[in-house]
Amino acid sequence: MSTRSFNVPANRLWLGLAGLVALPFAELTAFFWVASRIGLPLALIVLVATSFIGLSLLRSQGGAAFSRLARAFNRGEAPDGAARESFMVALGGVLMILPGFVTDAIGFALLLPSLIRQWREGNAMTPASRSKPDRTRAETKVIDLDRNEWKPVDE
Repeated sequence: MSTRSFNVPANRLWLGLAGLVALPFAELTAFFWVASRIGLPLALIVLVATSFIGLSLLRSQGGAAFSRLARAFNRGEAPDGAARESFMVALGGVLMILPGFVTDAIGFALLLPSLIRQWREGNAMTPASRSKPDRTRAETKVIDLDRNEWKPVDE
């Protein structure tokens, strides 16, 4: 039985640690910069609003990305692109939920490819499309009946 060792180069370890230490300072700097431009109350409102937007995007984009991942598994394909996109959507959504402008920018950058794909495919969820019932499934069902098993119904 062989065991795998995960040897992380010391440079990457220090880089990750430095990033974790620098992130709070970058967040505070970005917050004070935004607050000086638009005012403290509005900066706080924007900070909370981006968390709710991140949660909403994680719910909508996360479901779509994970369904693409499941479809790739069902077709028996290697889920390379779907797995990467699912990970990016999950990480981007979590980063947008965390309070802070720097994490919001990074999270939105990670969510952007998935958003662009859905807009190109015409699957973007807009408020108007949410209110309409999804009839595509019902329209694709075909029931084959004999002539004496059905009668026309006036609408």
